[in-house]
Amino acid sequence: MLKIQKALISVSDKSGVVEFAQFLESSGVEIVSTGGTAKILQDAGVKVTPIREITGNEKDDYFDGRMKTISFQFESALLFKRSDPKHVAQARELGIPCIDMVVCNLYPFEKATAAEGVSMDTAVENVDIGGPCMVRAAAKNFEGVAVVVDPGFYPEIMEEMKGNHGCVSLEMRLRMAAAAFERTANYDAAISTFFAGRVSSFLHKRMSYVLGEQLGRYAENWHQKGWLFRDPYCVAPNAPNARQVHGGPMGYNNYLDAEAALACALELRSGPPAVCIIKHSNPCGLATGQTMREAMERAWQGDPVSAFGSVIALTAPLDLDTAQYIENRFVELIAAPVVNEDALEYIRNLGDKKKGLRLLEYGNTGQGADAPPTRLRAITGGLLEQEADDLYYLCDSPEGLVKDATEHTCPNSGKKLMVGQVTKEKFPKDRAGLIDFALRHVKHVKSNAIIMAREYAPGSYQVLGMGCGQPNRKDSVLLCGMRAVDNLRRECFANMDAGGDRDEYLAGLSAADRDAYLVKEDSYVEQQLQSDAVVLASDAFFPFRDGLDNAAETRVRHIVQPGGSVRDDAVIAAADEHGIAMTFTGVRKFNH
Repeated sequence: MLKIQKALISVSDKSGVVEFAQFLESSGVEIVSTGGTAKILQDAGVKVTPIREITGNEKDDYFDGRMKTISFQFESALLFKRSDPKHVAQARELGIPCIDMVVCNLYPFEKATAAEGVSMDTAVENVDIGGPCMVRAAAKNFEGVAVVVDPGFYPEIMEEMKGNHGCVSLEMRLRMAAAAFERTANYDAAISTFFAGRVSSFLHKRMSYVLGEQLGRYAENWHQKGWLFRDPYCVAPNAPNARQVHGGPMGYNNYLDAEAALACALELRSGPPAVCIIKHSNPCGLATGQTMREAMERAWQGDPVSAFGSVIALTAPLDLDTAQYIENRFVELIAAPVVNEDALEYIRNLGDKKKGLRLLEYGNTGQGADAPPTRLRAITGGLLEQEADDLYYLCDSPEGLVKDATEHTCPNSGKKLMVGQVTKEKFPKDRAGLIDFALRHVKHVKSNAIIMAREYAPGSYQVLGMGCGQPNRKDSVLLCGMRAVDNLRRECFANMDAGGDRDEYLAGLSAADRDAYLVKEDSYVEQQLQSDAVVLASDAFFPFRDGLDNAAETRVRHIVQPGGSVRDDAVIAAADEHGIAMTFTGVRKFNH
């Protein structure tokens, strides 16, 4: 244990520093301080020893104070080994005191240079020299010095000193030394990045992820190990920093799918309750509803088979009614802003039945919780970065998509693109919300992506089917159509309220009754697909008319796609031949 008797306090972030200094003083610690920090402490009634009494720098206000903490005497007071008799004797010979604690969090370089166009003079004046020097010195000598670079440590230090007669443990000092080296590393990285950006024709990026841990026994596959590193400063809702309130440890694939589920569900966070169901990073179910239970049921209908073992994200709290719905359904993970107490108690009372269900609370989704403006992807030998994909159409609002097409210019590429209705058949004016929902879903489906969405009640939407990850768009169209038909057949059977399994029901009918039922089912499917409440969305343009011809075979009558192909005229002509209404957005939604 290290008894704290003399502490140097020099901070730019002064949150909590007065209370901390008052505690140290009340514990018999002598406070040494500098400049603005000293004034604040003195104004609060804390007795302060000027740092010049240690440094010997009688003119420490010279050179704009750049040298006030730099001297042989002061750095020696931090660096000499307390356990080495020779060092102790030399310190006594030179009159060098023993500083037991350094509290310093450096000039705010990152904050000072955050604004666009900040001057070089401003940047230079916010490059701390003495601060990193004393922090590194104290951290290097952690066996004899406690170094504090984060106000978040104040409560823990005070608690430990209260319980240990003014002492700080070696374990605490080592943890704080690690935090100090991390801080100086990040600080130097920020300075390096800023200056490189001013003098180099190449961009520079440095990143820091912390709190790394191995994830269970394996990662994506049994033979692979996996790790997670966190960004504790990310303000957007995210899985790594979410609070787990139930279930077993998170695995590598859990994090991948939770990320995909949150990204898709939060597209709809400003509206009524929404649910996204993810399987292998693809949103196989997405729906909104008047209640969370209704949204969950409708999302599950999007692909009941794939929903087995899925990861789910909600835009509103997980309530009891929704918890009861998933009781007999196998779900790996549910992420919600919060899990209501009665829902959590209900799931816990299910015991072994739901012990593997992981429940995450990701917190606030309001102002200040927007996703980062860019996305990163690691590749061998490099790192890819691109702007976040948050544009859905080149017109001002989805209502522009149900108007006749006009020419717009892509703000980034400069491409001239038609946006709006391009066919003889037209979209109903009241389906702009459905189109917007479809575009927010197709954005998250792996390319080549085709999805069908339905407005099942006024202002409430669900996904009927999707085709994704295919090398060509034609096959994705057919897969989407097959899924939508399967789902609508199940829905038709459910509407009969006959109970049981559809296939078992059909097996129990005579041949004539089965044929009659299938005719009725086909009629229901066709009526739904051909209604103006269903839209087929494509993440990119149809390069040939064959993809459009396949879309016509699904029997859907409304299509939304980016347009922009050199063969747009041929695709529009095909849509007109099939009597399909088609609108262009001018925005591609590839998701590789």
